[in-house]
Amino acid sequence: MDFTESFKQSLNLCRFSPDLKYLAIALENAVVVRETETFQVSFEFKQTSNIQSLEWSPDSTLVLAANFANGEIVIRDVNDPTWKRNIREGPAGLMNVKWNPDSRSVMCFSDFQLRITIWSLITNKGYYIQDPKYHNKGFCFREDPPCFILAERRECKDYIGVYKCNTDDWKLINVFQVDTVDLDNFALSPNGQYIVVWENCIWYKIIMYTLDGQCVGNFSIDNEGLGVKSIAWSPSSKLVAVGGYDQKIRLFNNHTWTPIKELMHSSRIKDTQNLKIWKEAREYSPGLGRFIVKYDLIEKPIEVPLMQPSEMKPNPKSGVGTCKFNANGSLIVTLNDNMPNCLWIWDVNHLNLIALIIQLNSVKNFYWNPVEADKLVICCGNEFVYFWCGQDQGTEIIEVPSVNFKVYNMSWRSDGKSILMMDKTRFCVSFITDRDNSELSE
Repeated sequence: MDFTESFKQSLNLCRFSPDLKYLAIALENAVVVRETETFQVSFEFKQTSNIQSLEWSPDSTLVLAANFANGEIVIRDVNDPTWKRNIREGPAGLMNVKWNPDSRSVMCFSDFQLRITIWSLITNKGYYIQDPKYHNKGFCFREDPPCFILAERRECKDYIGVYKCNTDDWKLINVFQVDTVDLDNFALSPNGQYIVVWENCIWYKIIMYTLDGQCVGNFSIDNEGLGVKSIAWSPSSKLVAVGGYDQKIRLFNNHTWTPIKELMHSSRIKDTQNLKIWKEAREYSPGLGRFIVKYDLIEKPIEVPLMQPSEMKPNPKSGVGTCKFNANGSLIVTLNDNMPNCLWIWDVNHLNLIALIIQLNSVKNFYWNPVEADKLVICCGNEFVYFWCGQDQGTEIIEVPSVNFKVYNMSWRSDGKSILMMDKTRFCVSFITDRDNSELSE
């Protein structure tokens, strides 16, 4: 892997443009736009207050920077330094801001879930949607046909609203009540046909709807403790993975909408066929005069390190907090919060566990390569990045060459050729080269 030098950043606000030509970085109250090929500064601007949100327009021409505390939004054109738009929200406040798919209007979420304001950059007019349930979840866009889907709360009842979302023509297409006491969130299938809605974590309940409000399936468990914690759709929209506080993943298909398999995160791993377990280890190297880290391929059975959640703290570290399908839907990786040092990789076709990765430190983030389906990258808040590249190619550990650089977060570029890595105050980019694939080891 080849690394760039490290650059300063604030709040992990580093964003590749959708066309991959630029990288926008927030540094306190300034935005710096660099070219991704040379990392030379192409454009920069400042606003009066520190930046808390940074977003590219979908067409990669406009950059939005916002401060929620004072309701200030600044939008600049990377191709025209003279073009500028300022938006300042009034007494209702500003909690979130998002681009609309047309790249010529923005969506502003007010405080106290009062309303959403859609501002047109062409006409400078606003369109209002009342009573959104949340400002940071419970909404999404569908591409074809383009529409905006929103969780709403009116008269103590939950609804899903579907809106036509043209630049200057927002219109309510459909609204329907959902059978929940307190809707926690929903997830739209990749093909845009179905919505999975789930209850607040106090109840284990999920409901499947079409966009016209037809209920096509539901599933609930009584007296099972806390409920749903994470949900992920497969890329084909044929499967839904539901992670619960009971440390199980339940897989549903889009025909019967019933569980076809329960994947259990057991603390004792038996001698399962085709399962490989990689465990990170530190070893002193006399030749280098320092400790090195590596992966050991260990034998089964083993006891997985287990952390007991505290009963005195809210949001207990318990249950499957994250589940992610890979690019072609053949694998799913899960993180059970009771076992924060472990990643579980499951074969979707055979519905079995094929890999367990045990880290020395708790896992901070992990992401599938968006193009190469078998490549997973992991960070643990230290100076290393970790790779799993399938059962045959194995694992690899790479040390970031920047001094005192601790990787807390990262993201793949959409073409899968580089990784943006961030510590608390800096970032760097690593480029995946062809020789990387031949250096992996078991």
